[in-house]
Amino acid sequence: MKRLPFEREAVPRSIAHHTRTTSAPRPTTGRSPPPVGMRGDIVQQPVIVGVDGSSNSLLAVGWAADEAHRRGAPLLLLHGHDPGHESFSRRDTEKEHQAAEQALHSALSWVQDHFGDVEAGAELVDSPEAELLAERGREAQMIVLGSRRPGPVTGFLLGSVGLRVLSRAVCPVVMIRGGDVDRHPRKGEIVAGVPAEEKEAAAVLDFAFRTAAAHGVPLRAARAWGLPAMFAQRSGATSLSGRAGEIEGHNRSELLDLLKPWRRRYPDIAVTEHVERGFAAEMLMTLAAGAELLVVGRSGRGGGYVGHVVHSTMHFANAPVAVVPAE
Repeated sequence: MKRLPFEREAVPRSIAHHTRTTSAPRPTTGRSPPPVGMRGDIVQQPVIVGVDGSSNSLLAVGWAADEAHRRGAPLLLLHGHDPGHESFSRRDTEKEHQAAEQALHSALSWVQDHFGDVEAGAELVDSPEAELLAERGREAQMIVLGSRRPGPVTGFLLGSVGLRVLSRAVCPVVMIRGGDVDRHPRKGEIVAGVPAEEKEAAAVLDFAFRTAAAHGVPLRAARAWGLPAMFAQRSGATSLSGRAGEIEGHNRSELLDLLKPWRRRYPDIAVTEHVERGFAAEMLMTLAAGAELLVVGRSGRGGGYVGHVVHSTMHFANAPVAVVPAE
């Protein structure tokens, strides 16, 4: 089993030539690894991981490197440094810059030692981190971030880089949490929460099937349903039972229809349909306990909105969570 980045015995003090420093706006020549080939009809865009030197971000580096290896994709370790922040003195800015360079170099060295077949690079950019990650995500397969599991008082990532990236990125964002979440990958299934909105469902299934294919694991496509509020208040048990069966059957049929094109495209992936009465967030948190990755959708509303299912799973799901925006 590969050791995670923070398990290194020593941190190199010199900065490798692989770590580059640039300023925003991004140069037209580009610094991040370009697409390096094709797999089927897909240009292999990079997997991007945000690095800040914390143990949680280094967990994300380990996950992202493994994912890049599985997908045959390049890996970009990225750190945004804002030298113009008014709370920083010149001396503080220089210290922050040096610390960021060291963190990037240490993480890149670990990737090169453990995933030598992955084309990896690191870049330190003079730009606010959330804006930088969201912008670079336009050319990426995904963004991977590390985050501590928030407590009941502090709440979910409000005001953090993670929330701003989640709400703005046009590519999937995968959150890898520290705390009491298992630190090594599990050979479980991919769980996809399939929403009712067709465009959002297609985005979730696209990412979930690609990931299941890359990992060689089964996929569980899950949907929750409930009775209309007015109908649920009626007292007739027979009528209630019949209506419940009808609604469940409709949701199962709709889910099967959504899955048909993906099953044709990925015939080797074992797929389980999971249709359950209840709340989507609660269902997905339960299923995540045995999952390698939980995939949920985000509407394209923007403005910092990510939805209650994303909020809930980020709080409590005991698995990495991929948040996929609708196209």
